[in-house]
Amino acid sequence: MSTLLRPPAAPVPSGGTPRDRARPDEAVDGGRGGRPTSERGRASAARRRERRGTWKTTLAVGLTMGFALFSLSPLLQGIGWWFATMAMVGVLLGVSALLRARGVPEVVVVGAAVLLWVAIVVVLYAPGTTWFVLPTLDTVADLSADLAAARESIAVQEVPAVAVPELTQLLVMSIGLIALVSDELAAGLRVPALSGTGPLAVLTIAPLVRRDEPQVLVYLLTGLAFLLVLWTGARIGDGRSGSGRIGAGAVGAGPHSVSGSRGGPTPSIRPAAGGRNPLLALGLAVAAVAAMVVLPTVTPGLTAADLTEQGDGTPFASTYATGVDPTIQLGRDLRRSDPVLSLTYSTSAEEGLYLKMVNLSDFSGGTWEPEAPYDGVEYQGQQFGTPPGLAADVPVTDVTTTVSIAGLRSDWLPLPYPSQRVDSLSGNWLITPNTFTITDLQGDTRGINYEATSLAVAPTAEQLAAAGATVPDDLAGYLQLPADLPPVIAQEASTVTAGAATNYDRAVALQEFFRSGQFRYSLAAPASNGYDGSNAEMIAAFLEKKEGYCVHFSAAMAVMARTLGIPSRVAVGYAPGQTADSTADGRPVYEVYTDQLHAWPELYFEGIGWLPFEPTPGLDITPPDYSLPDYAQQSTTDSAAPAPSSTSTATNSAGPERGDVGATQSAEQQVLAQVRGWSIFAGVLVAVGLIVLAPYAARRLVRRGRIRRLATDPQPGTLAWLELEDTLDDHRLQRSHGDTLADVEQRLTAENMVPVDALVRLRLAAEYEQYAPPGTAGDETRARIARDLVAVISGLDAQAQPRDRALARYLPVSLWRRRRAAASTGALVP
Repeated sequence: MSTLLRPPAAPVPSGGTPRDRARPDEAVDGGRGGRPTSERGRASAARRRERRGTWKTTLAVGLTMGFALFSLSPLLQGIGWWFATMAMVGVLLGVSALLRARGVPEVVVVGAAVLLWVAIVVVLYAPGTTWFVLPTLDTVADLSADLAAARESIAVQEVPAVAVPELTQLLVMSIGLIALVSDELAAGLRVPALSGTGPLAVLTIAPLVRRDEPQVLVYLLTGLAFLLVLWTGARIGDGRSGSGRIGAGAVGAGPHSVSGSRGGPTPSIRPAAGGRNPLLALGLAVAAVAAMVVLPTVTPGLTAADLTEQGDGTPFASTYATGVDPTIQLGRDLRRSDPVLSLTYSTSAEEGLYLKMVNLSDFSGGTWEPEAPYDGVEYQGQQFGTPPGLAADVPVTDVTTTVSIAGLRSDWLPLPYPSQRVDSLSGNWLITPNTFTITDLQGDTRGINYEATSLAVAPTAEQLAAAGATVPDDLAGYLQLPADLPPVIAQEASTVTAGAATNYDRAVALQEFFRSGQFRYSLAAPASNGYDGSNAEMIAAFLEKKEGYCVHFSAAMAVMARTLGIPSRVAVGYAPGQTADSTADGRPVYEVYTDQLHAWPELYFEGIGWLPFEPTPGLDITPPDYSLPDYAQQSTTDSAAPAPSSTSTATNSAGPERGDVGATQSAEQQVLAQVRGWSIFAGVLVAVGLIVLAPYAARRLVRRGRIRRLATDPQPGTLAWLELEDTLDDHRLQRSHGDTLADVEQRLTAENMVPVDALVRLRLAAEYEQYAPPGTAGDETRARIARDLVAVISGLDAQAQPRDRALARYLPVSLWRRRRAAASTGALVP
């Protein structure tokens, strides 16, 4: 069918008979007088003519994918992954372009490209698993294991991630397939506007993973390359392939031009434009470029983890979430439904320890920023020294902690504060002297085992009460606040601490304010209400909404402390975790998972130094004894021992939610969360389905509207022929510019594709209307025209191959081609 309606090999003078024309199935090589080729050769030659210029579109698709792939550079270290991925894209698209140039059927082109993709993947990533040259179940298992490893790497790595082989493999495989689909849409199916979905999907990855400034240059280059796809895709064949519309010209006014008789002159029907619409193409191009530039900038922070809302164990794992994000966007990690083991540790301390990785100390710009690790000095096993501000008379206890890192990838080393020394640490590391943090700037801490010696600081109530309010000059930066800090933050801090006599009392009051039951722990509320962050505006919104997770509680308390003159910072690391069933050297082993990432405030007191506080409620974390109100009261009662900390695990009326340290949910909450997650997922699927079915629905509406109008339109025959032409376009049936209505009739009936009588009546009705007065068709004639149109369309659908029928229904190209009926003249004009 694809060759049935191709134009004749050479033009035929007006007035010639169809016998004078070369039959559609008698293409001649070299023009008239040449020797007819075989059927296969004729079909191949015709396809080559039709596809003239497809290689340009394929090249443009490759350029678009290459530019779009650069958008992943902020997420991955190095550039080798880009070359490996583009090598796959180049091979696949190059072979596809070569096969099209040779006139190979499109279905063979697609099949060969897919087989080539499979062969490359197997040879590169599972070479020893084939049986002779055929993939086996071991091949599938091997590739699945690689992809699982890539997914785990994505889950635990910090951005920018190391492009480990598994990640590169994932890119090579996925981007290769995306490029194949884009090329088939643009060069194979010739709907280049739809081919932009592939590059757009690649462009959206980076904004989904992290909030960065939009990569305007990358978006611009990708958009320009996509414009090239649209331009070249609209010119495939360049008018030589016979892709013009049938008989879409005006029927002549003379009597001879109507008959279409075998011996009479050919009806003077103007050839239609070859389906091009510059204004529509320009509109599509502008819309596509706008989507590529705008969409990634308005969807930051939207990850697959958002579907799970509470991180309740539903099967929507966050495939984009990273490990420790030093900008404290930890919500993505906490919402992840499949936590990964980050590390294990054993300690001589009586309880589990906070393991700090990095301090967020710079708030001068209104957003908590990490300290600069580049200020560190090389660490060679030396003592860290005395912690800042710690006086000699403050009770301390030496604590030994052995850490084994499993899946964590990070620049920073998890350590208890204040550490004094780290042993058994291999590699090159830097220590930041004033904060006691260690980094290697390599982003990969997996498999490292080390032993840390630290101090457990236990100041007395009297020492805390006597702590001075003087801030040393070298700590002045820990009091910095932005000039445009929302006033509500300082006002709330002043109200909460009214009546507190010392900085220590104020700190305890702040912690009690957050843990008193007024606030609720929630991972979902900040994201759904638009204040999921740590900048000043988000903190003000959090104080109003009173719902958030550790990032919001720690950031708010630290800022409020600064407004009261208390130096503060936010620590990011891991909460103590839970004990496992095993022991090491007689000590319990603690397991810490990715969903136990935590943030907490540290406040500075002269003579004692930095002390951690725990304002986040609703978690299984016991705040330090010194931070509890009963402990603070000892300074006035001279009590020797702290009172029982019945409020040490304060919760709120809303009940616990799954959070930084694996707080549990009730069965009802889990069911509701799953229902929400599945509902959102179902909504996404419905939306995608509606988008996919939109062309089908639009085309059906156009057809039904025309059939209804046959009862009232002054030229029903002309309108019916217009609908038939659009249907032929949808079926990708190629016609010549010079074909008349009679030629189309002859070609469609030659292979018994449609009911002959019905098609003849449609053709006669369209031609008759060029001479009949407007509105002369009777009701019976109009009903017959409608029945004949439906019969012809049904015949086309019945004869089409399943693939062609699906394309005609779901990708109707007639929607992208312009035609209108000139009611005043009865003409069919392009």
